[in-house]
Amino acid sequence: QVFFLSSRVHPGETPSSFVFNGFLDFILREEDPRAQMLRRMFVFKLVPMLNPDGVVRGHYRTDSRGVNLNRQYLQPDAELHPAVFGAKAVLLYHHVHSRVLPGAPDWRTFVSPLGTSVLGTRAPNQRVRGGALCELEKTNNTRNSRRAWKGGAFPSATQEPPVPPSRDPGVWIVAHGRPAEQRQEEAPLAEPVLPRDSGLAYYVDLHGHASKRGCFMYGNSLSDESDQVENMLFPKLISLNSPHFDFAGCNFSEKNMYARDRRDGQSKEGSGRVAIHKALGIIH
Repeated sequence: QVFFLSSRVHPGETPSSFVFNGFLDFILREEDPRAQMLRRMFVFKLVPMLNPDGVVRGHYRTDSRGVNLNRQYLQPDAELHPAVFGAKAVLLYHHVHSRVLPGAPDWRTFVSPLGTSVLGTRAPNQRVRGGALCELEKTNNTRNSRRAWKGGAFPSATQEPPVPPSRDPGVWIVAHGRPAEQRQEEAPLAEPVLPRDSGLAYYVDLHGHASKRGCFMYGNSLSDESDQVENMLFPKLISLNSPHFDFAGCNFSEKNMYARDRRDGQSKEGSGRVAIHKALGIIH
């Protein structure tokens, strides 16, 4: 499953970059058994800066066009909001294509064929310098070779990329230049992937707050009681493991999902946190 972490959609919220850099430093530690196990549990997709144009111009909440990108996740435009469009495309893709299928090995009992123990000092996909390619590297190299492309060559700049036949026609990623109505007729929606079967385990978007102290989370309000308990358990566990995290400062209210900004009246329903939950139904 995929753990997706993004940051700096609001360019002036610099604390998000500090948290992102701290997480990156932790997850790349070779000798830390916690980082080792997490790398075996998840594939990490990390986006350090969703709004680089706003950052370079010194904006506080908007991009170079004056748009608050964290209100565009419901229907992002590929040309007007490319970073948000791309982030949502990646999330929806992995929701379908990275899901854990029945019969897959359990990470808690799975011993990697590339190592002799559940935990080792070397990551399972790390090659010994000067040694032969491991099976994982061979697979990745084959996947990225020219022969893997239809027709045996990469598409030119003037050609549309080849669209492989999809077993899941409901995937949100589509080829450019084709009207949405035509795509719907050609590819009827597949059965939805249930939240607990999703290939996306966690979606975390890092921000900074101007008037609250400490570290905390904003989460969604879920109608199912057991789902809401699981939803709130994640930040509760963080608070038990970190003296800097304030669980009482977290907010999981329905009001905080649909509140409108005082400045422009835009609803938080268009934020990444709410829009991704509405699109995928995932708990975290």
